[in-house]
Amino acid sequence: MRFGIFLQPVHHPSEPPTLALESDLELLVHLDRLGYDEAWIGEHHSTGWENIGSPEVFIAAAAQRTKRIKLGTGVVQLGLHNPLVLLDRMILLDHLTRGRAMFGVGVGGGLPSDLALFGLSAEDAGRRLDQSLDTMLKLLDADGPVSVKTDWFELKDAVLQLGPFSEPHMQFAVASMNPKNVELMGRLGGQVLLGPVPDWVPEIFEHLQRGAEAVGREASRDQIVLSYRMHIDEDRESAIEAFKAGSITEHYDFDIAVNGRRRPGGTREKWYEGFVDEMFIGSVEDAIEMIEWIQEASGGVGGILFQPRDWAGQEAKLRSFELFAKQVAPRFQGHADQQSIAGSAAGPINGA
Repeated sequence: MRFGIFLQPVHHPSEPPTLALESDLELLVHLDRLGYDEAWIGEHHSTGWENIGSPEVFIAAAAQRTKRIKLGTGVVQLGLHNPLVLLDRMILLDHLTRGRAMFGVGVGGGLPSDLALFGLSAEDAGRRLDQSLDTMLKLLDADGPVSVKTDWFELKDAVLQLGPFSEPHMQFAVASMNPKNVELMGRLGGQVLLGPVPDWVPEIFEHLQRGAEAVGREASRDQIVLSYRMHIDEDRESAIEAFKAGSITEHYDFDIAVNGRRRPGGTREKWYEGFVDEMFIGSVEDAIEMIEWIQEASGGVGGILFQPRDWAGQEAKLRSFELFAKQVAPRFQGHADQQSIAGSAAGPINGA
């Protein structure tokens, strides 16, 4: 399995933004050192809670501080950008990162206020996503100039002045359950980035297979990745308590008050109890059991992305990711078995 993060990011608006961004970069350096596989960085333009307006710029900075972790846009809101300009930027990143850049795309409905800010409905944003993706793939595959005219952009005899570093191009991904978009990832061999929805994986995989079969490919469940909040501590009670206040504040002051999500019944503490059961909040043993349950409930996925939060503090957050990397991830990547074999082969110490 692959493990990484889905960095929206989420910070309380009262936190100094420069320091918040620096803490995110510090986290990526930490994950790179620990061997995490990938990080996806979001694009948002409203509310002040998710304060990266250009994932491409952030990735360029992160790439200079890291060595091996893959860095993806998670996701670029395609309806806000000219497709040629955006593709130029991503190809530039592909070269600057020597192939570590990944191109995650989406409608941009994670923050409803983002679309409202630009006067876009969800339907308009979805239509623009289709038009933009279609145009970018034409530009990547074209032997000559490409001309396209829509109601929101126009290209005349357009060609890419720089070809991709990756062959044939960087890896694509969508944060979408729309069958058309999932089938496109099947055709391209791209990833599908989902939330904490293991029950939906079998249906998503069917659409992946349909897209792959159309071009003679074979789809894999490794292309599907789920995302969860995570805070791991030495014991379950400490993790739950450390993450509690911030999680409740985020849900009621951001998800409900800002994003308009439905207010749950019962007390805030009761909501948090249910939230803990659905996420990676607890001990190392809890995390292991959660992954085993996810693989069984979903029929198998390629990886899990964690949505980092500052609610327990930066040091506790870094320690949480270290605990996971050292004590949980090896069990699902074959490393624990290798260590066991190596230990048995070494024999008793000092002949004891």
